[in-house]
Amino acid sequence: MIIKKMIDTNQIMMAIGFILMGILGRYALVSMGAPPNIEIILVLTFLAALFLRSSLALLVPLCSMIGSDLLLGNAIFVGDQMNRIILFTYSGFALIAVINILNRERFRNSLGTIKLKSIGITAGLGVGFVLIYDVWTNLGWWYLIYPHTLGNLAAVFAAGIPFMINHLVSGVATFVLIALPFIVYLSRTQKIQIPIRIKTTHKIPIVAVVLCLMVLSFTGTAMQVPQKSGIWLEKSEKTSVTIAIQGEGWTVTDHVVAYNGDTAFSILKRCTERNTLIFKNTYYASFDSTLVDQIGDTVNGKDGKYWQYYVNGDIPMVGCDKYTISNGDSLIWRFETVPYE
Repeated sequence: MIIKKMIDTNQIMMAIGFILMGILGRYALVSMGAPPNIEIILVLTFLAALFLRSSLALLVPLCSMIGSDLLLGNAIFVGDQMNRIILFTYSGFALIAVINILNRERFRNSLGTIKLKSIGITAGLGVGFVLIYDVWTNLGWWYLIYPHTLGNLAAVFAAGIPFMINHLVSGVATFVLIALPFIVYLSRTQKIQIPIRIKTTHKIPIVAVVLCLMVLSFTGTAMQVPQKSGIWLEKSEKTSVTIAIQGEGWTVTDHVVAYNGDTAFSILKRCTERNTLIFKNTYYASFDSTLVDQIGDTVNGKDGKYWQYYVNGDIPMVGCDKYTISNGDSLIWRFETVPYE
């Protein structure tokens, strides 16, 4: 009885450790501006499935995601379709967890030592799980945000390729550099008793939980199918930046999706590229700031006028390349006499 309590305590402590690593690791990566899909949750999901009891293993990715979302201030389970994608992300990690739980004996037997074969197997697992996860979440993006046509489904997967490449790099690196050494260390030192075999009666509940999460992703997140005629992510004021460029006698309006680190300058640059407008700028090292010199046929200095930007109706007091823009903001660039207060 004492030994069993010690084992249970070790399991709980390890689960807490994995969850804290997931929350803090994800928070740190996002805070440091890591590229999209560079993450640590997937490898922790894999390790938890190999070293924890099935019930605890399922809690690791779910608690890590919920905890880090709350820490990052992300809206969960509420709001528009953009926020409801989280059920697909949560169920995606749960799906990876149950695949690993059901195959933990096979994986453990293949990864007991560090050699070329085990490195190849670990890298392959990283690639395989990333592909499964990304296919599932891309399906979620299509279901929640795009009209349900095969053309839009293909567009979603095509748009997700750069993010998938980042995720594949992350998966291979974390699985080879973190998962494999961790498994070998615990296997050799035998510092924890690892429950490898799972009774059939124990498999049914964990499979049922994951299936329920996957079904809920479809039935519980999208109350109505988008009926727009085309992709509307960039046409919604809530999920994009509304930008207007007002020159002399002409105006260009557009919607541009803002990503992590986007500024008033980068949004303008993307808008000019999409609308084939001439765009020139100069970086001044002494001020560590960028000045927009020309948009279209309108050049700074003409009649004492210059390009000035407004965010949500206000003039920011920093350079355009230093002002961070978020989806939902209104960005206006006007060619006018510089206002003085």
